[in-house]
Amino acid sequence: MKASRMYLARRGKMNSKQMEKEIMELKKELKVAYERSQPELTEGTSMSTLIKYMVDERARTNRILEDITQKIKLLEDEMSALEINGSQMDESTTMQMSREIPLSEVDAKMINYVQTKGMACAEEVREFMAYKGNNAACARLNRLHRLGLLDRLQLGHKVYYKYDAGKATNTLIVSPP
Repeated sequence: MKASRMYLARRGKMNSKQMEKEIMELKKELKVAYERSQPELTEGTSMSTLIKYMVDERARTNRILEDITQKIKLLEDEMSALEINGSQMDESTTMQMSREIPLSEVDAKMINYVQTKGMACAEEVREFMAYKGNNAACARLNRLHRLGLLDRLQLGHKVYYKYDAGKATNTLIVSPP
């Protein structure tokens, strides 16, 4: 409502009494604002003092905002530098992630069997490798799982192992000739 009165006063639609009343209200508002910030204000404070206070306060606020924007710009620059370094680090870590895993001939045969079959349990591998018991097949399959070459799935009481080519893309499996 006060904004509309000011607008009307600028457009010349208010008479002089209304304008004087509006100026008095503005003076009261300025005094209240100034008293809140500085309680030692005396009764004879002039309008110029209040306006000077408002100008000084606005200048302080602008300096604070400028400092904040500078800090934000610095943080953005640091973040972009970290992102650039991060992308360079990703390339170097993928090079480090590619690893060689030496495997025995038996382990290579097991991986090949699981890969061709799709999924295999210890019993099936035992039959394929002609082991007497499930323990050796289970131990070897579990070791291959811990190396990250096979995925383990439990269906009921049986544990099945599955070869996932996507997991082993950075892995070079080396077996003796």
